[in-house]
Amino acid sequence: MKRIGLVLWISAIGLSQTHVEVDLVGERIEKSNIAVPDFALLERSGMYDEAWRTINEVLRNDLIYSGFFNVLSESRIRLIRSPHIGPIDFEEWGSIEAKHLVVGSIKNAEGRMNVEVRVFEVATKQHIIAKAFFTKPELARKTAHVIADEIMLHLRNIQFASSKIIYTRERSRTTPDGERPIKEIYMMDYDGFHPIPLTEGGIALSPSATVSGNNTLISYCVYEKAYTFNASYGLYYKPSLTARPVVLFTDQDRKASTPALSPDGRKVAFSISDEGNVDIFVMNLDGSDLLRLTRHPGVDTNPAWAPGGNSLLFTSDRTGSPQIYQMDADGLNLRRVTYDYDYCDSAVWNPHYDYISFVSRFENDFDIFIMDMKTQKTYRVTRFEGSNEDPSWGPDGERLVFCSNRTGSWQLYMVNRTGENLTQLTRSGNNRNPSWIP
Repeated sequence: MKRIGLVLWISAIGLSQTHVEVDLVGERIEKSNIAVPDFALLERSGMYDEAWRTINEVLRNDLIYSGFFNVLSESRIRLIRSPHIGPIDFEEWGSIEAKHLVVGSIKNAEGRMNVEVRVFEVATKQHIIAKAFFTKPELARKTAHVIADEIMLHLRNIQFASSKIIYTRERSRTTPDGERPIKEIYMMDYDGFHPIPLTEGGIALSPSATVSGNNTLISYCVYEKAYTFNASYGLYYKPSLTARPVVLFTDQDRKASTPALSPDGRKVAFSISDEGNVDIFVMNLDGSDLLRLTRHPGVDTNPAWAPGGNSLLFTSDRTGSPQIYQMDADGLNLRRVTYDYDYCDSAVWNPHYDYISFVSRFENDFDIFIMDMKTQKTYRVTRFEGSNEDPSWGPDGERLVFCSNRTGSWQLYMVNRTGENLTQLTRSGNNRNPSWIP
């Protein structure tokens, strides 16, 4: 979670506890069996052999991580005689209970790698997908993600395998005063591969991302003078991943934090701390029309936009303990969302369902919850394994990324909204504040 609010609240309300009984997990998702035999490799070389192994492994993992498929084991697939030779024997595939079948091949096509993929419904023998992907061996992992998205789009109407996650990564640097931590914004594939830095040096916090046209917009806060007592936060944004950062707000006396880009990429909501009071503001990304949305002596922070951009969730301690509130995008029509919890924070909207996710404290650690906004029914996603914070929804609305210190250091994890398929994404250093790019 964002530390500015946490420090203020702990000093203000102490460590009182309230025990709440809730469901452990959401509704189970019905999974279907899918057979993915190794693709036929028609070009033998070191690069193509490695690409073949990568595509087979990554494609299967993507389908497993989706939570919608049981990928049949190799031992069951070996029961099929020569799956790549001759016409497809759908009765054989049906005998091992495959509902869908993925058949692929990899070959050289005039210097490019040609990956052909066909997907069938076994019972009806229906041809669902027939596509060729022209790529390079070194892009095998990316190609597998694209193929997985194509399959999931046709079979389950979801896509997430090609998505990216931004986050804060902490490492040390040597200074005249000794080793000092720096926190930089990184981006990685959804499964933790290919981490790349988006900022360099200093301390960057609270990344937020949205997509506008073909560009990915990112906002974040930078602690400009990282080791000076009278330091100030600056709010920045990048109009694309490769663009130079633009300063949106900087003030020595008023500190900006917890930015959230609007879904249409035109505005940013964020908190400003002024002499101990923290309120939520919104402004255009050209720096104009700074508007104050909350006016309360308590701490109002961590804004999060609804998918349509018409309202915001935020955290406030105006009733004594931090709770989740909702207001219209102009600051009107304020209403409280959470009641039966000791300490709530970091609420985020699901992009497709009328759900929100948030964290609540139990015995000094935080766990992640999902609330159905129509029924007010709440599901518990994590349970008593360290502190679990900063949830962010995937673009398909079926999974969350979050940070946890369950192994001793802060690392990023992914989990389905049912609480299943927990996967650790990072393992070195400390990694926090994840934000899934829509």
